Amino acid sequence: MRCMRRDGPGVGRWHGALLLGMLVALVYAMAVPATSAQRPGDQTARRVEPMAVARKPNGPLQIIISIDRQTLRLFDQDGLVEQATVSTGTGGFPTPTGIFSIIDKEKDHFSNIYRGASMPYMQRLTMSGVALHSGIVTGRPASHGCVRLPHAYAIHLFRLTRLGARVIIANVELSPASIEHPRLFKPQRPQLATASGASVKLASLPKQEQDRLALAAALASELQREVARAKIGEATAEREAALKATAVSVFISRATQRVYVRHGFLPLLDAPVAIRDADHPIGTHVYTAVQTAGDGTHMRWTAVSYPQKAGASDAGRALDRIELPPEITERISGMLTPGATLIVSDQGPSRQMRPWGTDFIILAD
Repeated sequence: MRCMRRDGPGVGRWHGALLLGMLVALVYAMAVPATSAQRPGDQTARRVEPMAVARKPNGPLQIIISIDRQTLRLFDQDGLVEQATVSTGTGGFPTPTGIFSIIDKEKDHFSNIYRGASMPYMQRLTMSGVALHSGIVTGRPASHGCVRLPHAYAIHLFRLTRLGARVIIANVELSPASIEHPRLFKPQRPQLATASGASVKLASLPKQEQDRLALAAALASELQREVARAKIGEATAEREAALKATAVSVFISRATQRVYVRHGFLPLLDAPVAIRDADHPIGTHVYTAVQTAGDGTHMRWTAVSYPQKAGASDAGRALDRIELPPEITERISGMLTPGATLIVSDQGPSRQMRPWGTDFIILAD
């Protein structure tokens, strides 16, 4: 169809009005938030609601990302805090699903994989390049594997989180639910391991012996950190302080029949564990200690479970099947603080994990 020709003295005014109208329409389209959710697999662009901040968070934070819905939701000890629209990986660069934590943060980061691409307010999840960061968000998959956040929300989340914050990525939308179970750890006084491997309760020892054992434990911990520094390089004082403030992480793997414990991205324990009916799936579950209760000797927990395969256990029955030696339970309980996590999975440790310098990384199959 041919364009209509316009001549005469009103042409300039007509062009000006047309341009103004186009600009108004463009601004309006960018400003209007989305009102409909994206269906799984929907690759069409849609209007995006950058973020919906509900309230100030309280207690340890947990980030849960849904690839189907292209959303990030932030939870604390009281439940959902806020959510934001994201853009995850597409094509041959899918965002991996699984259990991660924030292992590094950098305000001004540039990719060493994609020709120095800018990744502002980067929060690293793997050493292979997957991270949360500011970027163009369309509400549909669009990245090379990272999780892009609206710029304002990337700044906001960067300021809220700390190293070690748990991040769960799934194809479907998952939510934490309260759980009570006798095999979930309860806060206790710290335990120290003797040379024979048995644990000793500090309160039962004379004061002088308590001081001596506490000094020995501190020296052993510092020696372990020095070995880690030799392997992964010296960290800044700020990072060291942040890692010491992280909560303990526990991982029980049906694949390896072992329990692993890490704190501050350092391995503390690796021991056999008994899992009843070990030939049957147990599922993948993340239990989070969210708040001390009562007189400080009780802990409130939540659980997030990935969609179960046929025959797999739910979050409660998974714990029924696990038998930890009492000395290991006591040792973990002595380190328990809000924010601590217990991961139970059919999977073993991911290749994305490092012997030193990362928390547990468990990829969903």
